[in-house]
Amino acid sequence: MFRVRAFQVAHGDSLLVSYGRDDRPYHLLVDGGPSRSWSTLRPLLKSALVGERLRLEALVVTHYDRDHIQGVIELLEHIPDWLEIGEVWFNGYHHLSPSDLLGPREGDTLTQLIRRYGLSWNTSFRNQKNGQNGAAILQSSNAVSLPGGLEVSVLSPDQDGLTALGRHWTDPTSPPVDSESAPNDLLGPRDEWPPKRFNLNGGSDFVSDTSIPNRSSIALLLTFDSKRVLLAADAFADVIKRGLAISLPGKEPIDLLKVSHHGSKGNTNKSLLDGLGCKRFLISTSGEIHKHPDHALIERLVARYDNPEIFFNYSQDWPGNWKVRPANWPDFQTRYPQEGEQFVDVLL
Repeated sequence: MFRVRAFQVAHGDSLLVSYGRDDRPYHLLVDGGPSRSWSTLRPLLKSALVGERLRLEALVVTHYDRDHIQGVIELLEHIPDWLEIGEVWFNGYHHLSPSDLLGPREGDTLTQLIRRYGLSWNTSFRNQKNGQNGAAILQSSNAVSLPGGLEVSVLSPDQDGLTALGRHWTDPTSPPVDSESAPNDLLGPRDEWPPKRFNLNGGSDFVSDTSIPNRSSIALLLTFDSKRVLLAADAFADVIKRGLAISLPGKEPIDLLKVSHHGSKGNTNKSLLDGLGCKRFLISTSGEIHKHPDHALIERLVARYDNPEIFFNYSQDWPGNWKVRPANWPDFQTRYPQEGEQFVDVLL
């Protein structure tokens, strides 16, 4: 069994990756959505209990944007007695500059919670110089092997992305305010329904996201039972492409892409998609605030005319519009949560 479950956490991301035997799966939780997401996540995680326990082999916080991290903070502030966290993967302030390693002034909320509960932090990325404390999570050719046989490769961030975040994150007690939308993406809310006539190039030239927190996103390539999943967080297309060249030089096809930045047109370009060989795409957003996914992004996903599947974790409002294929557009299939469910599943 290899499954990605995208929870309904408004405009944010929260993914439960499950793999292994059906009766004894292993789990990886990636992000927790914006504030007030814990009331949704708690019962959904509890439904995955095996023997009255749920173990997360890793809890991944891809970056410090509110729509990814606040639900994790809520989880750690109210850890239920049935939840076990094997390891936290998160690039904190002290990972940005070696001179500030474990500096006493570092006091952002997530760091305080990780240390309060003595959670294992980035230990899969440990090296001799930092002993028990894990190193920064960075693009690398070295895969991490998790219990149960999941291989994890880091595609983003690269060193330049962490360095840029270090220049931006100047107060160790307070992370920088995130940019909810990159400047070029502000045009997204101008999309209207129905879309204009299909444009092979996505309606306009690609202009990349410029958000520094997004540039530092942890994007992962997961491999299990010869299936490959790319979880792109809010990462940049060019960084992911370079990461794939390092971690997947054979250019084997990707079986599922969790599309970057909730379907923003500034984070996924044709060049990246052409190299993936992927026909299944997952978009995590309710569409509120920014009306993601952008029309241009969907155009890029379907431009190969190979009838792809697009999974949405919300079936109403802006994402729900795609239940009906616009006139003159190539064929594609849409998948939504089953009635009454607060998530959508993708089975690999």
